[in-house]
Amino acid sequence: MKTRALSERALIVLLAAITASGPVSLAIYMPVVPLARAAFGVSVAAASTTVSAPLIAFAIGLFLYGPLSDHYGRRPVILAGLGIYVSGLLLALFAPSIGMLTAGRVIAALGTSAGVTVARAAMGDLYAREKMAHKLATLTMVMVTANALAPAAGGMLAETFGWQAVFVVLLASGIAIALSTWRWLPETRRAGERQAPRHILEATTGLLRQRAFIGLALQSAVIYTIFFVFVALVPYVLRNLGWSATEYGLWYLMISVGYFTGNWCVSRYTYRFGVARLIGAGIAIQALAALAGWLLALAGLWHPFWLFAPWGVIGFAQGLAMPNLTASAVALAPRHAGAASGLLGFIQQIIGALAVQLMAASPTANALPVTGFIAACTAAAWLAHKLGQSRAVSPTPGTD
Repeated sequence: MKTRALSERALIVLLAAITASGPVSLAIYMPVVPLARAAFGVSVAAASTTVSAPLIAFAIGLFLYGPLSDHYGRRPVILAGLGIYVSGLLLALFAPSIGMLTAGRVIAALGTSAGVTVARAAMGDLYAREKMAHKLATLTMVMVTANALAPAAGGMLAETFGWQAVFVVLLASGIAIALSTWRWLPETRRAGERQAPRHILEATTGLLRQRAFIGLALQSAVIYTIFFVFVALVPYVLRNLGWSATEYGLWYLMISVGYFTGNWCVSRYTYRFGVARLIGAGIAIQALAALAGWLLALAGLWHPFWLFAPWGVIGFAQGLAMPNLTASAVALAPRHAGAASGLLGFIQQIIGALAVQLMAASPTANALPVTGFIAACTAAAWLAHKLGQSRAVSPTPGTD
C-alpha cells in the first residue's frame, strides 16, 4: 500500500507514538504491580518477574529488530512488531495466573521493542548526528507528555476498575497506533541501502570493538538501569509507607517534567553547546542529584516529595544526556543505523533488567537501598566519563 506523504512534524509525532508504546506500557503498569501481586498471592520477587522478564525480552527484540530493519526495511519490521505487541496485550488482559501475565507482558515487550529501535534507526536514515540529537529530543518531548500521565492513569484505572483495566487502555491505543502506522508511515531506508546479513553482522561486531561505542552504550545503560530500578521498587516503598498507587503516579510527574525540560534544552541548545558538553553536563548533574537523594533518605526524609524531588533533577539530567548519547552511538555506524540502534538498546535493557531482578531481593521498608544503589551507579558513571573524556566520540576508520 502506498502511504500518504507526511510533513516532518507529523512524521515525528507518529514516530513518537510508535516509540512511546514501550515506555508507556511499562510506566502505566508499574503502579499496578503491587495490586497484581496481591491478586495472585505471590511474592515481591515473583511479581517483579512481570517487570524484569519483559525487559529481557525487550532487550532481545531491540537486538534483533535493528538488523532486520537494515535488511527488510523500517516499515515492515515496525508493523510486525506492533502486531506482536497487540497479541501480547490480549494474553496479559485475560491472564489467569502470574505466569500467564508474565508471558503476555514478555510477548508485548518483544513486539514493542521494534518501534523503539527502528524509529531511532529511521531518524538515523534521515538526519546527521547533531540534527538527529535535536530531532530525538523533539520526539522525546512528544513521547514524554504521554509517558508523564501514564503512572497516574495506571494507578487511578487500577484502583477504580481493577488492575486489568490498564491492559484495556494499552490494547486500544496499540491498535490505533498500528492502524496509523499502516496508513501513514513511509519507508525511510532506500532499497539500494539495504544490507545483506553478513554485512550487518560485520557492522555489529565492529561496533563491539569500538571503545567509543561501548562507552556511550554503558553510559546510557546506567540511565536506563537506575530508572528501571527506581520505578520497579519505589511503588513497594511508598505502599509500605502508606501511600497509594495513584499518589505514586502523581508524584511521578516530577520525573517526567524534569526529563521533558532536559529534552527541551537539547532541542534548543544542541547547536550552541555541542553534543559532548551536554552529555558531560547531564552525567554530572545526574550524579549530584542522586547523591542528594541518598543523603535525604539517609536523614530519614521518606516523604514522597523528598524521594521524587531529586528525581526531578535526575530526569532533567537524563533528558540532557540521553538524546545525545543515542545520536552519538548511532552516528558511529551511519550505514548500519538499525544494527547500531538495536545493539545500543540491547545493552541498555539487558543491564537494566538484570539490575531490577537483583534489586528485587532488597528491603522495601524504606528508600535507603534503592537510593543508595542509584547513587553508586551514577557516581561510577561520572567517574568513567571523566576518565574517558579525552577520547573523541567519532567513527573509527573501517567501521562501515
